[in-house]
Amino acid sequence: MTVLDVVVWPAKVLETKASDVTVFDDAFRKFVADMHETMKASGGIGLAANQVGDLRRVLTIEIPFGDNRYEEGEVEEETREWWHNKKFTFVNPVITKKAGKMKYQEGCLSFPEIYDFVDRASEVWIEAKDEFGKTFEIHATGLMAVCLQHEIDHIDGIVFINRMSRLKNNMIRKKIMRRGQLSTPEPV
Repeated sequence: MTVLDVVVWPAKVLETKASDVTVFDDAFRKFVADMHETMKASGGIGLAANQVGDLRRVLTIEIPFGDNRYEEGEVEEETREWWHNKKFTFVNPVITKKAGKMKYQEGCLSFPEIYDFVDRASEVWIEAKDEFGKTFEIHATGLMAVCLQHEIDHIDGIVFINRMSRLKNNMIRKKIMRRGQLSTPEPV
């Protein structure tokens, strides 16, 4: 397996809608394995294909049990869920239903060291294919629901700072500019 380069915002590929996967061959399955390896090596719990420069509708998720890296302050005892410590591949995922609301502090491999709260549905129902082209459905709650919505946004060309208030979005953009990650436009 290969660890791929994670694309950092403001790369345009991160805000470009991805295309459906139609070929489920060995090369595709190797790409999916590389995505899992990249996600793990980068310390992420989710990764969308456009985060590694590929515009196919693919995402990988693996959420370790007991990993509250984005929580601040006192953390409630985490309940072990069916999805903890399992590798998931979602190809051409579609959210078929949403319910409830929650606010969760999110981070993103394409926005290093940026964490903030985002409003999401607390439950989602997803229909997708696996890396072999087999269709499946899941009902996700909590962190798994948040992660799925975050990664599906990626393949829809939406970055998580665009789910924040205009004020927070602008603050984050300025913070990234101060770090020198964004080049200032040349005067015309």
